[in-house]
This record gives sequence, C-alpha cells and structure tokens, in this order.
Amino acid sequence: MHGRGGERGDGRGIVFDFDGVIVDSEPLHEHACRVALRERGMDFTHEQFVEHCIGHGDRMAFLNLFKLNGREASDDEIAATKVRKSEVFLDGVRSAKLSPQPNAVELIRQSAEAGPIAVCTGSRRVEVEPILDRLGVLGLLETLVTADDVHRTKPDPACYLLAAERLGIAPGACVAIEDTPTGAQAALSAGYRVLAVCTTLPADRHTGAHRVVPDLSGIDVSALLGV
Repeated sequence: MHGRGGERGDGRGIVFDFDGVIVDSEPLHEHACRVALRERGMDFTHEQFVEHCIGHGDRMAFLNLFKLNGREASDDEIAATKVRKSEVFLDGVRSAKLSPQPNAVELIRQSAEAGPIAVCTGSRRVEVEPILDRLGVLGLLETLVTADDVHRTKPDPACYLLAAERLGIAPGACVAIEDTPTGAQAALSAGYRVLAVCTTLPADRHTGAHRVVPDLSGIDVSALLGV
C-alpha cells in the first residue's frame, strides 16, 4: 500500500475511518479496555468510555481512564495496558465475527473502483489489518494510516494529513467519513470535508460535520464526493 499515488478523475480523495464506520467494533474495544483496566484494579462505566475513549487513540483513552480512577500512569504502565488491551481485542476478533456497518464494504469497493482510497484510524495496525483482510477490502486501499504511523492521534490532524499525502491529493480535495466528533475535528483541522455517520453517537453530537447521515445506507461515491 501507499505506493501508487495519483488522483481519481475528479481530483477528489475518499478516506474512511475504521471503528464505527466500517465495522461495529466499539463494543469489542470497550470490552478489551475493561479487561485490561480491571486487571489493574480499575474500572469505568459505558458512559465514561463513550465520553473519554471513543474517537481517541489507546494512549489517550488509557490516560483518561487512569485519571478517572484517580491514578497517575507512567509511560510503561500505559504501554503495558495497551498491549494487554490489544491481546484481548485480537482474541475477540478471532472468536467473534465483527459485523460490517450497513453498506460500508460495498461503498469501499465502489470508491476503490473510482480512484485511490484510504483508511485513517486511531487504532493500531495489528487490530485493523486482520479485520479489513477478513472483509476482503485490505488490498483495495491505497494506504492505511493507523496510530502506529503518527506521534499524535485524533483529534490531532496528523493522521489525515498523512493520508492525503500518501494519496497524492490535497487535503482540501478529500472527504472523510467519521463517526465521532474527535475524528471529525482531526479531519476538519486537516482541511477535509466531513460526512458524519450516527452509528456511534447521535446526530446532535456531530455539529462540525458538513453532512450528517444515520449510516452509510443509500450513500454512493457521488454522494461522498458531493459532501
């Protein structure tokens, strides 16, 4: 991936977020985080996970969760907790079939036929690649940008700027599909247009997006490029 470059015929780029946009993986992330935290004598509520973890990379999520539990976290503790969380998450991927979001796989295929596409996620590569491969779309991507590729994850725009660079398309000519305000903020700060889907959070949380839809049902490439 990220070797061909170039632009689609109309010079626009399409970049998909992963968790919540392509697959319904947030419940598994929450479960994996809870297991990793409970093994260290901590816990959190679903509401706290939604508010302080969804849309953030694992490092920031665990910094938030440690703080909510009244604990200071060293870099080594955060790193070890991230590793444990990934182990539990990957066990879940192997034992459970994660469901793709409505029309997500079909839209990725249609978009790839029209030009180079990317996935830009705050999750780690080891958690994302197996699922994309299982869905049969990994090989359709021009590039996959993960938390492993940048120093700062969403809401920092670094990941979306890198995705546009690898696509060979100006950020202002790219549209991002996001399910969280944090992800949308990253894309907006990079100069993207943003389509928000309400698969994770309700419509009133997506105030910054250029267009908000319940999910990707009925969305085609033309609709994406018209955002």
